[in-house]
Formats: sequence, structure tokens, C-alpha cells
Amino acid sequence: MDRRTFLKAAAAAGLAVAAPVATTKEALAADTGLYDGPYWFFVLAQGGWCPTDLVDPKGNANGVDSYNTGDIMTAGNINYAPLEFQQQFFEAHYNRTLVINGIDMSTNGHEQGRRYSFSGKLAEGHPALAALIAAKAGPALPMAFISNGGYDVTNGIIAPTRADSVDTLPKIAFSNKINANGDAQFHSDYAMDRIRQAAQNRLERQQQKIALPHVRSAMSTLHTARVGEQELRDVLQYLPDNINGNSLQDQASVALASFRAGLGVSVNMRMGGFDTHGNHDARHFPRLADLLRGVDFIWQKAEEMNIADKVIVVVGSDFGRTPGYNGNNGKDHWSVNSMMVMSEPGNGIPTNTVIGKTTDGHKPMKVNPQTLQPDENGVRIKPEHIHSALRKLAGIEQDSFSLQFPLDVGQELPLLDE
Repeated sequence: MDRRTFLKAAAAAGLAVAAPVATTKEALAADTGLYDGPYWFFVLAQGGWCPTDLVDPKGNANGVDSYNTGDIMTAGNINYAPLEFQQQFFEAHYNRTLVINGIDMSTNGHEQGRRYSFSGKLAEGHPALAALIAAKAGPALPMAFISNGGYDVTNGIIAPTRADSVDTLPKIAFSNKINANGDAQFHSDYAMDRIRQAAQNRLERQQQKIALPHVRSAMSTLHTARVGEQELRDVLQYLPDNINGNSLQDQASVALASFRAGLGVSVNMRMGGFDTHGNHDARHFPRLADLLRGVDFIWQKAEEMNIADKVIVVVGSDFGRTPGYNGNNGKDHWSVNSMMVMSEPGNGIPTNTVIGKTTDGHKPMKVNPQTLQPDENGVRIKPEHIHSALRKLAGIEQDSFSLQFPLDVGQELPLLDE
């Protein structure tokens, strides 16, 4: 059975598998059934960023930061610190940005904080939101959930793809070549055809023994991912020729190419270097600038690919950093955090908006559960509130996997009501 016959047979059997990539965006959506958005980017500032040096600026009035309080800048409704690249970033993207400040993380631990920020649960055992979304939207796609580290626990609901560099994909797409750019092969074409046919025959024999449709579907998905080299080759046309050395840009390039080719749904991106217990300003400020350059790159390239209207970017970190400096001019762990959620206006996110507030000493303030304004009798914003809202935005709040991994929200907050 050739691949086209296999796809037809799988479709007739109700199995979800990937089909060949179309050559145009319209054909992609209409003819192949491959994924056509939205595309989710989850960006981790690993180590614990400092929100007061970014979107919850305080300045030196109370010794929280080193820059002058009077120099705090504003773009639209968003205040930001007067540091490297921030003016350029927020002037370009404030109308795409929702800032959530005063998030109560309830932890100073790195692993726990990353889990809480990117799954919505402090306790162990819950998959990352990126995995939940990919498992619902594109379970059979060969690059549905791309992960470059951070919190990427899946609990078996979908397999992550490890591809953090533009150099990785050619090696995967031409796995039979000794060198992706050369002609020498490990096996002859005849041998490879026999290997693929043997794998196909084995799949069919195994599926005949399985009665449960979801198990058969999972087997088919795994097989398709293994034999989908041609689809991966179609991703290569969207990869840039070179990257400027920013690791986030490299990660974003792979994700954007897979998304544009219709083979991916979500990606975990990661940049480290934020755990600045010593010499905070000299080390932390450049990392924040590089982080923002990476996010800016996502939007620039998404616009060039004509998919910016389908992009959602979530940026967060393990936790925050202390107001004020320690004896080494560093900042230590602090359980008050911020997040940014970005999209084009009108896509279900209240952009050019700041929700939540902290005191001058960077302590979280409660918000009214209806108006989201500061209210001493209100509730503290926690990651589960944010994830509950994001699950609704993604349309997965009633999905079987979401119900299998519920969020203990308590009082819901209308964080994404436009």
C-alpha cells in the first residue's frame, strides 16, 4: 500500500493522520485538512525574570530598582521600564499586548514556578497548556507540539518534537542521508522502500488486533510521524537562510516554518540567564532585551508569512525577583509575577490593556472578580485564573484532556473579556 492509499484508508477508518502539504495557504485549509491556526507560542524567561524591570516598573523611589522612577515610559496604556530595546518593542506592539501584573505564584522554586506558569497547576502531574492545545487541535500532525525545554510535561497526550535550531530539520527530513546536504545514503532507495513497506504492513497487522478506536488512532499517528519525511521537507522552504545569533529567533524560525506548512500547532520557546542573584542590572537587562527581540522577531516573520492574524504569544517566567538588591547587587526569588499575552486586536484578547496591580513595594493587590479593579475584598490573580481563560480562548475547556486535568480556579476572573 503506498502512502496516498494509506491516507485514504485511514480516513475511511476514521483515523486522523497527516496529509501532504498544500502549496498555498488557501489550499492548505480547503484541500488537505492540515492545521491552519491559531498558532500558539509559549515563551519562557527561564530563571525568574524581574517584572519591575519590564511591565510592572517601580524605579528607585522606594529602592526597588536602579533606574529613575521619573523615567518610566508609556506606550498606549502600558507602562514599561526605560531599559534597552523596551521603547522600540512596546511602541511597536502595545496594541497587541495584554499585561497581567500582581500574579501570586505561591512559590519561589524554579521547577514549581515554571510548572505553575505554563500548566496552571502548582502540583505535579499536569501537562503544559501547549501540549493540551496541540493534542486537541492537531494530534496527528508530525510537529504538533514543538518544545525547546521549559515546562513541557505531556502526560502522554501528545509527543513533543525537539527542534530548536534551523539546522535540525534537514537532518530529520533527510534521515537516510549521511549528510543532509550530500548525496551519500545509509540505505539504497530499494532498501528504504522495503523498510517503509514492512513498517506499513506491521501497522496494519497490529491495528487488526485492536478494537478501541482511540488506540488505533494513536498507533496511526505515531506511524505517520515516523514516515512523514516528505512533509518535513516542505517545511524547509519557510526556513530562513541565517539567524542573527539570538536563540529565540532560531527557535521561532523552526516553529513558524512548521506552522506555515500546516504541520504544527504550538511551541515552547526558552531563553535562560535570568536567575541573577549577583550583578543583576548588568546581567538581567541585556537578557530582557534579547527576550523582547525574540518576541519581536515572531511578529515580524509572522507578518511576512501572512499569518500574524492567527498568532498568539504567551510570555512568562518562573516567578519574579525581589524588590531591591542583595549584598551582591543581585535580586533574589520573589513570588510575585507578571505575564504578557499577545495577539492581533480583535482575536479574543483585550490588547493595549493592563490587568492587576502591585504596591510600590511590589506586593500583589487583590482585584474585584467582576471589574478586575483593585479591591481589598477581592481575589488574588493566580496562574490558574490565567490558564482557565486561555483554555476558553483555545476552545478546549470542555475537551476530554482538559477535563482529565482540571484547574482548581474557584472564583473565575474575566481576564480575556474584550
